[in-house]
Amino acid sequence: MHWLTVWEFDPSVWVGCALALVAYRWFPGAHRDRRLLLWVTGVLVIFVSLESAVDVLGDNYLFSMHMAQHLLLAMVGPPLMILGLPPQTIDALLSGRARHFLRLIVNPFFAGPAYFLVLVGWHWPPFFDYALTHPLLHILQHLTFIAVGLLFWWAVVVHRSGERWNLTVLGEVAYLTVGALPAVVVGLTVALLPHAVYVFYLHRAPRLGISALADQRLGGIIMFVFDNALMVGVAGWYLWRLFPADGADEARLRAGP
Repeated sequence: MHWLTVWEFDPSVWVGCALALVAYRWFPGAHRDRRLLLWVTGVLVIFVSLESAVDVLGDNYLFSMHMAQHLLLAMVGPPLMILGLPPQTIDALLSGRARHFLRLIVNPFFAGPAYFLVLVGWHWPPFFDYALTHPLLHILQHLTFIAVGLLFWWAVVVHRSGERWNLTVLGEVAYLTVGALPAVVVGLTVALLPHAVYVFYLHRAPRLGISALADQRLGGIIMFVFDNALMVGVAGWYLWRLFPADGADEARLRAGP
């Protein structure tokens, strides 16, 4: 229970999240409805991941908790925030000065590889360890997780007629399969390695009664299980949409051509 009361005060995070919450009232089409709740929840997920005991444990003791933090930043907060965008706000973004650039970076052919490279690249042990000892680089790491999360989930959440990022149902399933690849490349690999590869945690995890290798394996399992469960769950929902509801075919036949 002690860890639940541990909070940090990083001004950039507090101010950034506060601005994200307050700014919503000026979003075109914003109302006090379900979308506002989704936006607030997404921002709070990012805030908790960066300022609570999740960050304290991940930055100082446990690789597994650091991995959980990265999942929250890339796979939970961003899709909730996109779901919270009012349609009028999306219209405004797609008609603004940066509309061509926005359409480019949310295209699955860009967003998918970017998501894969950022998640896999930052978890390469030398990069991972180096970022932990260099605060500005560590901040950049977290920002890139949020950024590629927003890019990746855009095509899954936002569907607009005539837009190049639109995918068929099977295309969505294939795209989500790409989204599960980092969990295989990183999560499964570190879970199966016979020795600890993240030097930063070699003598830190044992302070909490867990070996660095066990902590590393736990982190890999967390990433592999959570990522695949999320992607398979969303892909399953898209596949379910391929099939008509019970009685739909019969009703269509009775209606005639």
